[in-house]
Amino acid sequence: MADKVSEFDSEYLKQKRELRKKRQKQIQYSVFGVLLFIIVLILIYMFTPLSKISSVEIKGNHNVSKSEINKTIDVKDDARMYTYSTSKAEEQLKKNTLVKDVKITKHFPNKMKVDVTEDQIVALIKKDDKYIPITEDGTELDNYDGNSVDDGPILEGFKKDNKEQIIHQLAEIPSKVRSTIAEVQYDPQANAQNQIKLFTTDDIQIVGNLNTIGNKMKYYPQMSQSLERDESGNLKKAGYIDLSVGASFIPYSGDSDTKAASDKNVEKGSTQEDKAKNELQSALNKINKKSDKNN
Repeated sequence: MADKVSEFDSEYLKQKRELRKKRQKQIQYSVFGVLLFIIVLILIYMFTPLSKISSVEIKGNHNVSKSEINKTIDVKDDARMYTYSTSKAEEQLKKNTLVKDVKITKHFPNKMKVDVTEDQIVALIKKDDKYIPITEDGTELDNYDGNSVDDGPILEGFKKDNKEQIIHQLAEIPSKVRSTIAEVQYDPQANAQNQIKLFTTDDIQIVGNLNTIGNKMKYYPQMSQSLERDESGNLKKAGYIDLSVGASFIPYSGDSDTKAASDKNVEKGSTQEDKAKNELQSALNKINKKSDKNN
């Protein structure tokens, strides 16, 4: 009886081992099949048009044209995703004076994205009858032949240290606000060596300080909107904005022929003129308080 039981156990174990071996082979075949399938897919991807770079999306460029970027990164018609070097392309793009940083990424199956961070062009300076762009780090682009969308204002009378300072200040101003400035003049006075004048595209003159104009001009859109205008968009009361200390609107005195001399005077005029001035001053004072809190 014991021999029969032992023989039964032996047969059972043998069947169990065979079943385990069968399952292991099935797993091996499955793994092999999956690997073979993956290899086939890789080969299909590598040696068919699927892996050829089909499109390059460029973002962040304003002053460097897309055609120039495409020429620099040199993505040929037969360029493939797995062989194209993004690091080399980034190195080439960074050689451009206007490119501060760039990141090129690949997106499966065949697309590429170029994210460009540019050095801002914050001003223009006249040299030999042509205007030279200046970037936020003070670099003068003597050989720049592109079409900048954000040239910044023309600088007049700035040299060496005070030119570096105005470039630094202009770089702090948001590009949308900076684009409203047509010209900046260095205008030192006996008691105000850092005085500058700004002339905006909406025909407003601003007097400011070379060391503080960057922060204060951030509020220019609100200042301009607070000034009362007629139906044609002209100021009802002609004057200029003084940002030297605080923020105030100073009407020009007398007729238009005395406008230049009136930069030093606050109009005392009629009751109606004083009322207009006070209303504008009140609006500007509110803006000024915001500016002081942020300093």
